[in-house]
Amino acid sequence: MSPQEQSLSQWVTQINNILFIQPDDEIALKAVHEQVDPSLVVSHAARINHDVYNYDQFKIGLQYARSCSTSIQDEFSVILQWENVEKSDGVVAVLSKWTSKDKKTGKETKKTNVILWEVRWIDGKRKLTGQSEVEST
Repeated sequence: MSPQEQSLSQWVTQINNILFIQPDDEIALKAVHEQVDPSLVVSHAARINHDVYNYDQFKIGLQYARSCSTSIQDEFSVILQWENVEKSDGVVAVLSKWTSKDKKTGKETKKTNVILWEVRWIDGKRKLTGQSEVEST
């Protein structure tokens, strides 16, 4: 199914799975190059600090996280979305519950996040341009 045929929430679910859940690092990195715009801004509000990352920092962080742990998606549900049907872009708010498993120790940690995915239509396809995340656990 092409991105134009997918709803915005389906596209967000798919890119989440490609970047963070499926096990092949090369597929994830290819998706960053093809489906994440270089203008990307990611803000992460953790319990202690509030960090902002650009495209290059996001890519490095993703590669580091994938090298240290495996992610298992427990729930990925759309809370709210706004889709610009004329341009196939918009914003999707998602509740994400997942398990991170440390590759060295095998220790599992349960996490819950609310994530805003900002998507724009750029050069004939959807691209991730922003992500705001609030981590509760």
